[in-house]
Amino acid sequence: MNARAAVLALASILNAASRTSAQAAAGDTRAALPRREAAIGEWDAAIVRRAAAMIASPAQWNRSDASPCTPDAKTISVRCALQRAVDDMVGRAATTRATVAPSDQALPVDCRLLNVQGRAEGNCGPFFDEATVFSIARSKAITTGVWRAGAAPSDVWAGRMVNAEAPVLQQARRLVDVIAPGKYRNARLAEFNDDSTVTFANLQAYFRALEDRVRKVTAADLAASADDVEVELYAGGAGVIRTYNGWYAVSGFSAKDSAVHFQVDTARQIAPNALDREILTRADALLSSDAVWNRADNRECDPSAKRWSIYCALERATREVTGGFHHRRPALEIVRVIVEERTKDRNYKHRLMDYNNDASTHLNDVRTLFAAALKQIE
Repeated sequence: MNARAAVLALASILNAASRTSAQAAAGDTRAALPRREAAIGEWDAAIVRRAAAMIASPAQWNRSDASPCTPDAKTISVRCALQRAVDDMVGRAATTRATVAPSDQALPVDCRLLNVQGRAEGNCGPFFDEATVFSIARSKAITTGVWRAGAAPSDVWAGRMVNAEAPVLQQARRLVDVIAPGKYRNARLAEFNDDSTVTFANLQAYFRALEDRVRKVTAADLAASADDVEVELYAGGAGVIRTYNGWYAVSGFSAKDSAVHFQVDTARQIAPNALDREILTRADALLSSDAVWNRADNRECDPSAKRWSIYCALERATREVTGGFHHRRPALEIVRVIVEERTKDRNYKHRLMDYNNDASTHLNDVRTLFAAALKQIE
């Protein structure tokens, strides 16, 4: 697509775009984190306006997106403006590790949810350093395996946690594809930013169109930014929350009238227990020889398989021992930490898979891996 066609395409998008936001001033103050999934679109729109304000004139626009995004830069690219705006809105820029006291970091996060059409929705403030909206409801049972032998939860809640900031960059890249399909093939935002045929007027139009797109994020868009979550509870409102980032202790859980309230200790993951030890013992037994070791792991585990990778042996063992599987169970987390310590100088994308497939990994390494993990649960 040539430059004129790209401009016409952008103009068409803008003509169709809604102006229901009344085009609030670009320098919006930081908005509170969204508490409902339905509020994510407007919150993301505020992020886009904040980014646009960072490039309010051609002099503020960095036409060469070749460097890391730094907070003290005099000019800024499209990608960096969007990322900085996201960080500002989440509060990451103001709460770096250097500025938060260790005692503050150890405090449990406070989660407050309200009933919305039969589900409890809300947030815990920045959760895992992200703007997360929880949407959970009571469930009949935990689906990802028993936590402790002989201890059934008194209450279970399940649902999803949505990364509210994720649609901003997702939609930013998709909009570039709509404007100029196929023109930018690698780093779309950087290539769009650096394109000499893109004018400042085009850039301003791009931000306005992006604001409209994120305001209209669909349920499918949110699902793409969501992860499953389960909360199991015992006497006194204590229990565990199972997330994509690990299992963490829950305390003070209460569900009264239309409000759900609890705390999560995100400073440390749940310790492994006797069932985790049993999982590791079983996985070790499954990988008894080179003949049953799958050296080409793809993290897709066939229930009928007769050969297993490290990851699939752990999955198979977890299902056999607990009746379900969660990839962040403490047993698997122990193994990941040991692998990470062993391979600090290797650029692994998926630790268990890449370690399993590494030609330098031998069966004896697998034996000692499980032995080291079991030793930690003695």
